Amino acid sequence: MDNGILLGEPDSGGVSRRLTGVVRDALFGQRVRAVWVLAGLGWTIFTCFRVGLLIAMRDVLIDVNGSDIATCLLTGVRYDAVPIGFAMAPLVVGLSLAPPRAFGRKWFRRLIVGYGVGVTTLALFAETVGAAFFLHFGTRLNWVAMAYFGHFRESAIFIWNAYPVWPLAIGIVAVPCACWFVYRRVFWGGGGRLDGPAWARAIVAAGLIGGCVLAGRGGLDPHPLRGGSAYFSENNVINQITTNNFFTVTRAVLLQLKDNSDEGELYPFPSRTEAAVTAAGLILQSDDSPQAFRSNPLWRRTETGRERTDYNVVLIVMEGMAGSPVGALGNAETQTPNFDRLCEEGLLFRRMYAVGPRTARGMTGVLCGYPDLGGQSILKREPAQGAFLTLPRILRDRGYRTLFVYGGDPDFDNMRDFFGAGGIDTFIGETQLSAGREPGNWGLPDEVIFREGHKLFRRMDRKGRRFFAVILTVSNHEPFEVPLDKTAMLPHDTREHKHANAYRYADWALGDFFRMARKEKYFSRTIFVLVADHGRDLDRKPLIDVPGYRVPCLFYAPGIVPARTIDTVASQTDIAPTLLALLGGSYEHCFFGRNLLKVSPDDGFALLHEGDRLGWVRRDRALLLPPRQTPRMYRIDGPHMETIPARKLDQRERGLMQHEMLSYYETARQVYLNRSYRRPEAVRANGPAKAAR
Repeated sequence: MDNGILLGEPDSGGVSRRLTGVVRDALFGQRVRAVWVLAGLGWTIFTCFRVGLLIAMRDVLIDVNGSDIATCLLTGVRYDAVPIGFAMAPLVVGLSLAPPRAFGRKWFRRLIVGYGVGVTTLALFAETVGAAFFLHFGTRLNWVAMAYFGHFRESAIFIWNAYPVWPLAIGIVAVPCACWFVYRRVFWGGGGRLDGPAWARAIVAAGLIGGCVLAGRGGLDPHPLRGGSAYFSENNVINQITTNNFFTVTRAVLLQLKDNSDEGELYPFPSRTEAAVTAAGLILQSDDSPQAFRSNPLWRRTETGRERTDYNVVLIVMEGMAGSPVGALGNAETQTPNFDRLCEEGLLFRRMYAVGPRTARGMTGVLCGYPDLGGQSILKREPAQGAFLTLPRILRDRGYRTLFVYGGDPDFDNMRDFFGAGGIDTFIGETQLSAGREPGNWGLPDEVIFREGHKLFRRMDRKGRRFFAVILTVSNHEPFEVPLDKTAMLPHDTREHKHANAYRYADWALGDFFRMARKEKYFSRTIFVLVADHGRDLDRKPLIDVPGYRVPCLFYAPGIVPARTIDTVASQTDIAPTLLALLGGSYEHCFFGRNLLKVSPDDGFALLHEGDRLGWVRRDRALLLPPRQTPRMYRIDGPHMETIPARKLDQRERGLMQHEMLSYYETARQVYLNRSYRRPEAVRANGPAKAAR
């Protein structure tokens, strides 16, 4: 013993120090430092932007309690973990497998730094773009964003007018440069051994790879993290803030790559047979004779009971012409006096609902009688091109000349290809029109396209040709830059005033068109159908703003269609069968709508679809269903929507509405997936796969 220490006793302090050094190098050395830095920075970026959105959206989060805020932040960490886990996985593998000598090579260090710069820049860019998108649309990046980015010119015009482009451009250059400078020092500074014990490196590598897998799955649950986990609140804004832009975009892409076949996992659909029976019971009317077309239970022949008349048809799809500025919907402070006067002389459907929140969805509902599906619109899906049933196809087969007039680019949202293959003969867009383009506008002013349409109608009428024309207006679209010298306008100094002026101008252009049309002979031989494409300024708080989906729909043909107002719940899918009923004769079809003139006031219904939420409206009730969640019931009273408390909930009514909604939607999915939303002879001749081309 020497000073109380036994000779020959191991130097426990030295062993401890060596073990501590091994652990320190394994956990914080150069092999793993980049992983911790990037993962930590990633969570910091996502959390800061999430907190920023909570602050920016505080006006619509007043009713949200502290518990929901905490749930948003904690659940948000799980959603953020998914892209972080996938981004870190290749870095972990590369750093774990690299031999010690690689860490001294410039190319290797630059590769790791470059990867870190790329990951950080991408995260900051996505969150910046996603925040701007959220503030405008109230949702994380999804198919809507991808659709806009696919049309560079229109999107560039909107972005240039709405956002500070130069600071963003400077940031895109400055951020990578700053990251490169910092990461070179942080990743490789401070030393640290690279050739420690193999067992220590193996343990750390296995732990990090396991962590990446765990993060990429979003936790320890039996199933990977799903979108339904975010729907914990009645306020949909906080639900959307909870998710992550990378998560929502990736999920939208994967759903589309699988052609929405996986959508069956989102909701408790009934069996296909049961769904088809229920949907047929909802849709088929006394004038319908089901046809022997096994893959489409809705294929039927409709005998309208009226003599076929072959009136001309002009279908005006009015961009954003809905909401509180429209007096015909019962609003006192109207910005649409011309449209309101037309409604006094026509057949007005005052409780019609759009099928979705975008123009492409509305076009599908109006021209195809189809409710559309989640993810990418039917207009852009390859299997839907060609033989998909459309109203223009039916009328062209009757001998109509079919036209499409639009103040923007008809290729936007694939409208030219889809409807060109679906029965439209002639497309006229901004490049075919002689008038100049207003700087900064989304498209040509409405007056230009209305006057072009008027000239075409007059010319065809003089030649004795009957016609079906679609006019898609564009002026009532962001950035709301319209001619200010046509009618009384507000000062064009705020977004609210610009928006109101866009309504006023669009309404003036509509009135100007009818002032010209009434002087021509074709007017008395034409049925005009006016309908908004979607709602405007939707309330972001509900899962779906049901009152905001209400759009005006007018059948206007003095002397042909008697004036009246109908308050039956209706959908844009009902427009085609109602119009064909007015034209008379018989026709074969599989529209998901009905002739509204033969629907009793309490028997109307409408399916709404927004993102991954479904809605079903009947009478004064609405049922909303997020994915993998319990449906929620609401009472609808004009522009107001209130939750029905659980103690007042009729469980039988809720169950019936859910069954109807899911049967209707599942049947729509199946006729698309079976490629049978088309003429039976096309399927019989070519088979489902060939007919889909």
